[in-house]
Amino acid sequence: MTHPTPITAGPPRTPAADAPAGADVVLYTTSINSRIAVQTLATLRNFAEQQGWTVAHEAYDLAPLHIPARQRTGWRTVEWLLATGEAAGLVVPAEHEVATTPAEQRELREWLLSLPAFAAYPHAGHHETLPPVTEASGGPEVVLTAPVDREWSRSYAMAPASLRQLRDHARMFLTLLGWPGDIATAIEVLSRLAHNAVVHAQPDEAPTRMAVRLAVAEDDALVIDVQDPRPDVPLSDAARDGEKGRGLKYARLLGARLSCFMSEDARFKTVRAQLLPGEVSL
Repeated sequence: MTHPTPITAGPPRTPAADAPAGADVVLYTTSINSRIAVQTLATLRNFAEQQGWTVAHEAYDLAPLHIPARQRTGWRTVEWLLATGEAAGLVVPAEHEVATTPAEQRELREWLLSLPAFAAYPHAGHHETLPPVTEASGGPEVVLTAPVDREWSRSYAMAPASLRQLRDHARMFLTLLGWPGDIATAIEVLSRLAHNAVVHAQPDEAPTRMAVRLAVAEDDALVIDVQDPRPDVPLSDAARDGEKGRGLKYARLLGARLSCFMSEDARFKTVRAQLLPGEVSL
């Protein structure tokens, strides 16, 4: 990434502190799917308008996150608009859509400060800490210490017909959340957990709904939660090891760390998968 010589360094600019009212901004995202990219830009446009900013330009690249920003045509246009003052601010779902490594992020921040220009990352503003959970086998506690940076959640009918819709939604929102890991692997793990809930955790009475949550922690770990209304059907060792169906065993082979815990009122069970970005060896 070729930029002017920076004059100082520092943390990302915050829109509340640095963005003047009515500022011209450029929207940017990258995706491997044009439909998702267009939807993301619509979300960013709505966010910018809520801040009172004027959208001067929108750009996206059809490229995975591991492709350096300097090799993307859309991003080079964004750079030019900011460098020439045609736009005073940058709106991107998350910083690592442009700069994936700490060094690249530092360079991006220094460059923005040198212009000067501000940046807003609307999908990186929510913070909370995930609760610790216990391995279903009764083993050591799996403690997720990194705070959640951004998340998405939704409920679905506990029926096989919901699974395709869930996969489509997960693909779109994992892209929006900017998780730097392998999205196809994450969707496969989520599908296995959701299918397991539909098949094994259906209540005796009328069909009900399961809750799905995708959360990206500050250390880039992805947490996938599938909550169902059958706390009396635990995540057994046999299920994890593939002796009762192969779904959860396959999720583990994909690199997922599985755990299970009940809600405080003991009415629901959550099966959790934790994935780290990186290559998977089968």
